[in-house]
Amino acid sequence: MNMVPVIDPAVVRTFHALLFQWILYVVLGIACLLFGRWLLTVLGEHDPEPALSFAGIRHPSLGLRRFLFHRVGSTPKERLVLWWGLGLLWILDGILQAQPAIPNNGFVQDVLAPAVAGQPGWFISILGWNIQFWTDYPIGADVFAVLIEMGIGVCLIVGMDRFAGRLALWTSIVWGMGIWIFGEGMGGILTGSATWLAGSPGSIVFYIWGAVFLLLPELWWENGRIARTARQGIGLFWLLAALAQAWPGARYWSGSSLYSLFFASANMPQPAVLASPMYAMAAAVQIHPFFWNFAFVTVMVVLGLAYLSNQINRWTVGLTMLWLFFTWWMGQDFGVMGGIGTDPNSAPVLALLTVSVWRMRGKRLGIATGDSLGGAHTFFTSAR
Repeated sequence: MNMVPVIDPAVVRTFHALLFQWILYVVLGIACLLFGRWLLTVLGEHDPEPALSFAGIRHPSLGLRRFLFHRVGSTPKERLVLWWGLGLLWILDGILQAQPAIPNNGFVQDVLAPAVAGQPGWFISILGWNIQFWTDYPIGADVFAVLIEMGIGVCLIVGMDRFAGRLALWTSIVWGMGIWIFGEGMGGILTGSATWLAGSPGSIVFYIWGAVFLLLPELWWENGRIARTARQGIGLFWLLAALAQAWPGARYWSGSSLYSLFFASANMPQPAVLASPMYAMAAAVQIHPFFWNFAFVTVMVVLGLAYLSNQINRWTVGLTMLWLFFTWWMGQDFGVMGGIGTDPNSAPVLALLTVSVWRMRGKRLGIATGDSLGGAHTFFTSAR
């Protein structure tokens, strides 16, 4: 689909001007807070961070490094991977949200409106509120979305277990629930034709999943409780995805449904080197739909059973990554093609969670003492 006809240059200029204005406000606000903190430090009676001095001389670069990497070496590495990975993905989402077609009617017509198809009547009314809101206030809504998503990403990376980082996690959960319901139509799970091949149940589900893991006590990462929960969750997800793919009502055993899914992705504007294999895949599933759907279901069942039985080795992770890349390309079209994609779709986020589980594979569930589960190690605070 060509986005040029739906892009109004005047709307884009207005959007960029308003976005720049609010970014400037945010930067100035942060600068004022940092200046206030510096002023309090200067007026204090002692240096609150003596470790940042060397031979009596303060080094700003040391302070910056300590600010950005304050948890490196003191928290599990897989936790760092998830923190920074989610932060980078949220920043990427914010950048994609600023594409020229989004504040124009292309976002409503080609992202929000298609999510209505096949939904029950009561849910269509709910989705209609969001569609009407974006239709009435496209520029302001998009500016707000860009600022929220970029803010979440930046705070996750630089804040981590500080107040800013944990506020970003809670914000990502609340914001993510709104996206999942109003933007993604609950990933299409109410339509009866949801499929992982297209990214269902929606990438934001995995963002929320990761945020909840990071909010849990750090002790749970160290003693293997998070590893066990994540492994079982991923295994259960793959079995549910296989069930949805095999569900007769979804009609993926027939050629037309699978063909339409792959053909729609291939038909998006993109380089021929990417589209040609997708067209070939669409033709293949149209000729042999039962064989291909059986293969898709089998792969997901094998993965589900492997994770639930704790058979997480290089072969399991290799098959997972191969399957994720296949579906990310063939069915999800990398999530960003066409000028209206607002996130890289589900596969990269699930890959991030899988890598974290893989890094935690050697950990075992420990027995927590009363002190280890004390008030300081709660869902709202993190053990240091």
